[in-house]
Amino acid sequence: MSTKKNNIAAGIDIGSNSIRLIIAEVENNKIKNIIYQEKATTRLAANINKTGILQEEPFNKSINVLAGFRKALNKYNVEKIKTVATSAVREAANGKEFINAAKNSGIEISIISGKEEGMLEYLGVCSGFDAGRQPLILDVGGGSSEIIYMQDNNELHTESHKIGVVKMADMFDFQKSSTEILEKCSAYIKEFFKDVTIPNNIQNFIATAGTATTLAAIDMEMTEYDYNKVNGYKITKEKVIEILNKVYSTPYNKRLEIKGMDKGREDLIIPGILIILEILKKTNLNIITVSDFGLREGAVVRAANS
Repeated sequence: MSTKKNNIAAGIDIGSNSIRLIIAEVENNKIKNIIYQEKATTRLAANINKTGILQEEPFNKSINVLAGFRKALNKYNVEKIKTVATSAVREAANGKEFINAAKNSGIEISIISGKEEGMLEYLGVCSGFDAGRQPLILDVGGGSSEIIYMQDNNELHTESHKIGVVKMADMFDFQKSSTEILEKCSAYIKEFFKDVTIPNNIQNFIATAGTATTLAAIDMEMTEYDYNKVNGYKITKEKVIEILNKVYSTPYNKRLEIKGMDKGREDLIIPGILIILEILKKTNLNIITVSDFGLREGAVVRAANS
């Protein structure tokens, strides 16, 4: 089903690290015009590995963010809305409490499976640019990472892995400039993905979510983030390694001085880069295409089609 012109809808992505809203005009599964967008970093999945629940501070902060999003939706008179929650709410013992609290703030949430998350991410990436032939899409999230590609039978393959940058930051202290920590995390990630195989016909490696977009912003030395420049940006493996070395060797309290660094990602970008590099090694490719569009954009396209 394709959407009609001037079909205004909204998508909200409640992730393990950040919560993101987009209000846009959608036509034929493509985002034609972004009317409004907003992002807040809440680290909703903080300490979930240890406690199994959403902690009080990020829980309440996230609900307050959603209440603010509700005001924006009302301002723009948006009726078609899809709000999705991923691994943090999916895995937390008090996820249902979060859903109810959000509902009281005027936001109806759907907890989506890892497979559906991957499908929406594919839809979102393709809503922003042509993904090319035989693309692989990697979404490194806060609590999970999705690998998505089209199989030979034209069926979409999606796999969700319970590893993400917030979970890694709970296990390793990336605020320290430590080669030992970097090596231990790298070894952990390699072991985690040891049984993952990637088809040998992948022709385009696309990375989406905050690690990838921050890499692009740092490579372009952005002082003000511009999604138009980031979406479709290409960066080499060698440059990614160079940025990794630059970030982890910079004292934590100085990392925000790196042009393009996203506030709140000064430590999270390190495990994110390591995950990207590990999956990239499983292909014969050396260039990463960055997508600013992902799950949130897939949600708005799905909402427009509802």
